[in-house]
Amino acid sequence: MNIRVVTLGTGPLSRGKTIAFAIAALAVGGIFLAFGIALLASLALVGTVVAAGMAIARLVRGRPSLPAHDRPLDPSMEVFPPATGETRSLEGGPEAR
Repeated sequence: MNIRVVTLGTGPLSRGKTIAFAIAALAVGGIFLAFGIALLASLALVGTVVAAGMAIARLVRGRPSLPAHDRPLDPSMEVFPPATGETRSLEGGPEAR
């Protein structure tokens, strides 16, 4: 049985090449990390500017706060499904007795 081994180079990397490759990999990772942090910071800055602009626009128009709901919560307006055996079996609840 003949097993062929395919490599990407002439053999194992020397110590200097391995250290250079590790430093290059860390540098590229650091660049990507810095780019990601800069992107997140710019998104946060844009969101802050947009929100501040909307708040200023609301003040200029004379509506300083968000509109309040006219009706408070009313528990008597809640809707419950009928308590039949079919709905209990579909929902996984106990059987009606």
